[in-house]
Amino acid sequence: MNDRNALDCQAAGQQVLAFFAALDQRRHDAVAAMMASDGVWQRQGRALVGPQAVAAALAERDPARETAHIVTNLRTESLGPGRVRVRFYLLAYESRTDGGPADAAPRLVAIRACVDELVAEAAGWRIASKTSHRHLPPEPAAR
Repeated sequence: MNDRNALDCQAAGQQVLAFFAALDQRRHDAVAAMMASDGVWQRQGRALVGPQAVAAALAERDPARETAHIVTNLRTESLGPGRVRVRFYLLAYESRTDGGPADAAPRLVAIRACVDELVAEAAGWRIASKTSHRHLPPEPAAR
């Protein structure tokens, strides 16, 4: 890997971390802006295409639900000039802030295996594709 590819991989990995930081801080406009104009996020059984679809979906998030997305085992791979694949595990936690009985310690919601593909655009690295599947427990095989 040459220096340019190494820098690209590092920058793309940082963008993945920034994505989840913005998501947990409820900066939905910043999250949407990290998508390529034709980027696709496979989220909760729906394909969200482009920043506008991402912004609209995130606007529907329950305001009493707080999240923490922990990214681990991050690996990057150059796919050529201006394109990087990032693989990682995601531990997703949630907590309620509406005073209900679950308004206490956060609970683990999912452990997911994720693959993001990012592209370099004039404005910086953008997500072209964001997919994941449940890692633990494994998802049942399709019938």
